Amino acid sequence: MFSNKLGFNSVLKDGYRIIKNNEDAILKNIDACKEICQIIQTSLGPKCMNKLIVTHLNKKIVSSDCITILRDLEINHPVVNILKKLSETMNYEYGDFTNYVFTITTEMLDKAGLLIKEGFNINDILKGFMLGYKEIEKILPKLVVWKCTDFHNEKEIQNILMPVMITKNVLHSYEFIVQLLSKCICTMMPEEITQFDVDNIRISKINGGSLIDSNYLVGMVITREANGIVKKKEDGNVIVLNCGLEAATTETKGTVLLHNATELMNFTKGEEEQMRNIIENIKNAKVDVIIVNGAISDIAQHFCDANDIMTLKITSKFETLRICKLLNITPLIKLDTPTPEEIGKVNSIYLSEIASKKVTIINAKSKKIGTIILRGATYNFLDEVERCIHDGINAVKNAIKHNAFLYGGGCVEIQISEYLKQYSKQLNSIDNYCVKIFAESFHIIVKILATNCGYNSTNVLNELINKHNKGMTDFCVNINKQEEEHTISAKEQHIFDNLQCKKYAIDLAIDALQTILKIDQIIMAKPAGGPKPREKNPQYDDAF
Repeated sequence: MFSNKLGFNSVLKDGYRIIKNNEDAILKNIDACKEICQIIQTSLGPKCMNKLIVTHLNKKIVSSDCITILRDLEINHPVVNILKKLSETMNYEYGDFTNYVFTITTEMLDKAGLLIKEGFNINDILKGFMLGYKEIEKILPKLVVWKCTDFHNEKEIQNILMPVMITKNVLHSYEFIVQLLSKCICTMMPEEITQFDVDNIRISKINGGSLIDSNYLVGMVITREANGIVKKKEDGNVIVLNCGLEAATTETKGTVLLHNATELMNFTKGEEEQMRNIIENIKNAKVDVIIVNGAISDIAQHFCDANDIMTLKITSKFETLRICKLLNITPLIKLDTPTPEEIGKVNSIYLSEIASKKVTIINAKSKKIGTIILRGATYNFLDEVERCIHDGINAVKNAIKHNAFLYGGGCVEIQISEYLKQYSKQLNSIDNYCVKIFAESFHIIVKILATNCGYNSTNVLNELINKHNKGMTDFCVNINKQEEEHTISAKEQHIFDNLQCKKYAIDLAIDALQTILKIDQIIMAKPAGGPKPREKNPQYDDAF
């Protein structure tokens, strides 16, 4: 068994691949990260490009959202998957900066790769980069320029939403979406702002019309119609059943022996009488609407229609829980007469038609849940607007938790770079050079923003550095190409980034950098699974 194997390969099973060379393994990992980064960096910033992804199920996805692109790419490289996990972690924690963390980490790796090619030791490189990182932790709190003073003010909320939502491909209508979402958030914002929940704002996508036909309401939109003949109730009382609206059945099968025709005629009368009494008792409790998370039998529906009770069937357990939260009630787990505490109130619940689609609209008395009804020409466009709104809501949530903002649009990256260059002058020899190279890695954000806008990235970068050195530290990249200037004041345009989001992205980048640069060997096992089946022989005769 050892005759054809030498060295470490003789110890492992067949199929293992090993890359042993220290520098070769690291540089190959960096090149793999750069290949993926080149795909997604064109999707960074307001002038981003879309990607069309066709999945293995032949599903077409058009998006500029980094985490959506990475999630649908079946990446096999283990090191690139580390960066993919960074974006997923960033999305899970803050719902934004997914492309930023991937891009800045790749650029740091690229700069480290240049130092490796020049003959620097890995430990010296990491030491220099860590010195720069510790200095960034001291610098960032000093760069805070704005804090939101009133989360119930629409203009203040728009200042938070605009820099985040403009980065999605809804540029022609982003102002309308920002205004719509800011009104919705201000309406749904509780007095105690720390109780604001992202899940309180729901999105209902209905194909047809245009984006400016979108609106929002306090309540919920259920994309199905009521079951019975009653389609509308005003100032109604509502109960929610967590079981079916039907007669109870036994857990095991039973056999009924009928002796004559009278027994056959009376067989279902008991069940009918029992259901009649239950529905009448519910009606006597002044209930107007029954929302059921289960089946509704025909006999129960008949008695509900006879007693002028509206019924609505919900198939989703989570949707049922949201309705209970909206009405501030608990669901009934057994079909019985409800108590007053189990009855909720609504302003109205009615059937409506939007673009030939029947929906049931629940207008609640409380402001616990709101729904944005999105309209658009294609489902891909609606999905992108939904992701845009999701990022905006998360930006407000992050601002409530960490109310401190920096200048955006590449402004802070230039400030960090210039601070680190000044700091590097205090260091000697290798550390001096490594910190300078680390500082240059932050230029990538400015370069990508400028390139995506159609500018010469080198000219824009030099222009920004010159203005920052002259004391104009609020200048960033100007995305409006109709103007002559390539740079613009972030203060005047209200372009801000959340301090905690940016700091966390840099933290993740440094953690990944240390992990990847410490990988000196790659040992890959043979993929699991049996051999690929042979194709059918075209000469084979099935009839034989």
